[in-house]
Amino acid sequence: MNQPTLPELPVWQRVRRYAVPPSMIEAVAAARAEGDWRAGCAAGRIDVDLDLAEVRRTHGARQADLIEADLNALAPDLLRWHLPRVLGGRTSLATHHDWLLSTREGRIGGDDALLVLRTPKTVDGSQRLRLEVRAAVEANPGWPDLPPVFWSAEHVAGLREAYGGTPQRMPGFEADGSVRPFTVYPTQVDPADAATRTEVFDRLLAAGDPVGAWAAAGVDLDATPPEGRRRHYLAGGLIGQALPVGLAAELTRLRERYDLDRLVIRHDTQPVAEVRHEPHGVAARLLDYDRQHYHAPVLAGPVYSRPADLELIRRGLLDPAELHPLVRGVLFPAVAAEPVRDRIDLHRDVPVRCRGEWHTLRHADGRLDPTSHPPEEVRREQLLGGLGGQVAGCLSAVAAWRGSTDHLPRPLKQLRREVLLRIQHGGTAALAALLDAGLDPRMGDGRGGTLLHHVRSLDDAALIGRLADAGVPVDARDRRKRTALHVAAGDGASPEMVRALLEAGADPTVEDENGYGAIEVAGWKVEMYEEDDEEPPGPRLILQILEEWMER
Repeated sequence: MNQPTLPELPVWQRVRRYAVPPSMIEAVAAARAEGDWRAGCAAGRIDVDLDLAEVRRTHGARQADLIEADLNALAPDLLRWHLPRVLGGRTSLATHHDWLLSTREGRIGGDDALLVLRTPKTVDGSQRLRLEVRAAVEANPGWPDLPPVFWSAEHVAGLREAYGGTPQRMPGFEADGSVRPFTVYPTQVDPADAATRTEVFDRLLAAGDPVGAWAAAGVDLDATPPEGRRRHYLAGGLIGQALPVGLAAELTRLRERYDLDRLVIRHDTQPVAEVRHEPHGVAARLLDYDRQHYHAPVLAGPVYSRPADLELIRRGLLDPAELHPLVRGVLFPAVAAEPVRDRIDLHRDVPVRCRGEWHTLRHADGRLDPTSHPPEEVRREQLLGGLGGQVAGCLSAVAAWRGSTDHLPRPLKQLRREVLLRIQHGGTAALAALLDAGLDPRMGDGRGGTLLHHVRSLDDAALIGRLADAGVPVDARDRRKRTALHVAAGDGASPEMVRALLEAGADPTVEDENGYGAIEVAGWKVEMYEEDDEEPPGPRLILQILEEWMER
């Protein structure tokens, strides 16, 4: 009997390692201590598209005060920690998600103002979030209300109960925080120990009794299979992966807040199940296809998803000390609190087979050096490679590191992945720290691109100049023949970064594999969102910058 678990745990391990950098956690905590929510949002890479004075004029003083209270409670790093990920091997935030954020008590009326958080629109694009204010009446039913325990520093203490824990212990763990073996999980719920609900749920689910498992979690499940192979597959995925111990409390909260008695659960973006209040408690049923289900209010995924943190710790993939400090203090209070530190060690001595011998490549001090070859031999091999000849194993690996071939030793592949994850999730601060720690700025990204192709993650134009001055070619093209300017125009870079690339010498007339220059890519981006009134002005500003540059 295998214990149920969360899919893609290795990906979740990388999410926890890189997606919320320690430097971000430290900066957000400092801003919170100063009572500066704007600085906290900046540190958490959230663009604030709201004006409290305008909220006051439009919605009244009380609504503005409530919004400000939500902003003061918001912990942007905690929010990032709990937002769903696209997965499929990727650590990126799940795209096209909009979330309602509110800490207020009681009923929310149609004229009330609410914070709305918007996630990125592209998987490979910027990981920046956007925060705005909307009237509740304008809220789409597909915008879930994210419980404050997942994003508010003032409410995070409720995370323990939301995960099925008690003041004494968490499900799957002993009172001292050690992992409880699955073999000793109980088969009946102990009324004196609510943590046993999750343990009984897992035992029954592993035994092939999903109805009994959901009943142990307090939910009456109608497991009648839906029609259609695809929906049957989705329903099976939901039943096998969901953890419904928190449904009753969340349905009560949403009924008090919005007068909702029925919500849908989505799996892989599709409405798969309905949960509802009944006189006897909470009931759930699997859904056949019906277009109306796409317009029903949606339950927030973190409410019924298995907690990644607990799953990783149970399987030895994460130490409790590595949790977000706010999360660690709630789930494992006995674990000693240590200062948040980020250990960046980019030094690598990599063995490489070269001409029948083992040589060493060394990455350190801003370079990848074939230390087993004297400089004159390196220059000779580089000349030979430039003429189309076959170069030695060491020089071939250096070329692969810079993006021109596919053959890269495993330690360097791992280093490259670490670097790109740090840049994707940490942005400007991460890249600056990497360069300061000795990263070779000429590292390729494995897709034929350079570090400049990742400018969409940056917000400091000085880094573009720093990379260009270090020898990174501004108009280098990746395997799709895109320059950094193509990627910046099409994948969500800021207008300031586009202008900085142009000022660094980027050529807007270079064509990609489809024959498009950067200005055509920017124009397509504008057309893509021309009917989206909620889209920020970035794409149009980028197109304007490129048009003005071309007219010079």
